[in-house]
Amino acid sequence: SRLVIPAAAVTELPRADRGEVPPAGARAGTAWAVSLAGLAVQTVAVHRWHATSRRSRPLSRHRQRGRAARLVCSALASAEPPQYPGRESMSSDFALKLADYMLTGAVWPWENAQALVVDAIEVLSAERTLERVEVPVGGHVNVVGDVHGQFFDVFTIFEENGLPSAENPYVFNGDFVDRGSYSVETLLLLLAWKVAFPSHVRLARGNHESHDMNVPYGFTGEVLTKYTPDAYNAFQAVFDNLPLAHVINDDVLVVHGGLPRDSGVRLADIDSLDRVAVSRSRMTGEEGTKESTVFTDLLWADPREPRGLRPSERGGDIMTFGPDVTQQFLEANSLSLLIRSHEVKDEGFEWQHDNRCLTVFSAPFYCDSCDNRGAVIRLHAEESGKPLRTEVRAFDAAQKPKFYVPSMAYSPMNPAARNYLSPAATQIMRQLMGR
Repeated sequence: SRLVIPAAAVTELPRADRGEVPPAGARAGTAWAVSLAGLAVQTVAVHRWHATSRRSRPLSRHRQRGRAARLVCSALASAEPPQYPGRESMSSDFALKLADYMLTGAVWPWENAQALVVDAIEVLSAERTLERVEVPVGGHVNVVGDVHGQFFDVFTIFEENGLPSAENPYVFNGDFVDRGSYSVETLLLLLAWKVAFPSHVRLARGNHESHDMNVPYGFTGEVLTKYTPDAYNAFQAVFDNLPLAHVINDDVLVVHGGLPRDSGVRLADIDSLDRVAVSRSRMTGEEGTKESTVFTDLLWADPREPRGLRPSERGGDIMTFGPDVTQQFLEANSLSLLIRSHEVKDEGFEWQHDNRCLTVFSAPFYCDSCDNRGAVIRLHAEESGKPLRTEVRAFDAAQKPKFYVPSMAYSPMNPAARNYLSPAATQIMRQLMGR
């Protein structure tokens, strides 16, 4: 296994009493949230701090009922960390126990988490770079966009769309980590569901499942504060093994970023790509190969309205693609729709390219500052051989607990990170940043 960072012990845990400071111009409003009274988890009315939005969006009665009836954890949270039962004994019960425990603000001990991560790598490594998902007639699948460590919003997704199961499968389309300060908890919870339901919880790689993004955007510092460098390297191995694409019912392509710039690339070419080898070669600066370029496009490219391919405003070797590129790729591969993520959208989604390209973004109130909703795309298989029906299910940000750590708290770009990073994590981060 490769060592990305020095093997130094990091033992200090983040302090639970560092709460979020309401941003300038914030106002109070009544909402429902999960709060702790000792070890009892109960639903209580609290004052919700949020930045004054640029537009008013009153809650409907339906959404008010949803907040009031939120059942994201059990009536009592265990004081003891749940013991990982092993892959053969995994079930939804353990995933829920783990969620309950992490909802208290506690950090799951690495000796337990490590065993889950090892099993998750084994499960993911057995999958193909392009995974095919079959939804039976009368069934559906939920496609989730970027969640970016917004752990508490993941529970809103499950509350409003149901827990993962054989009858309620999910595709999480990358960017599980970075920016949000509960990226560790988010990733571990998704891995628990993945091991519990390997065929019904699908995880795809996003551009933030990468060391070079994790350092500036917080995941590196978060892991080094909560765990050790060995844990960080294990998470990087998870990222290396994540599939890059999913095709649902031979009809819908789901990738994090966008389409290959090479018009000759077909689904079979994506499927044959050695994602682990390409990922590790990119870490050593070996880029410019056809495989590396396809890898970049699948994780980074964005749709735009001008035709053709153009250099992206993101910089580097990143491209944008127009409606003609989308049409050509879908027709060449007998597909009807591209679903991708990668970009924040005001309502959590956006249709483009003559309704052949759909962006889904699932991190509402992004980075504790953006006035956006989140969305989940539910694809329904209504008739055999017919295109899947698309249902957009938008949602709002979850209430945050009192112990909430704000977004970017572990990022070296944030001057306040010194208040959250452990001393050992700070030392390693300085080495990584060349300071």
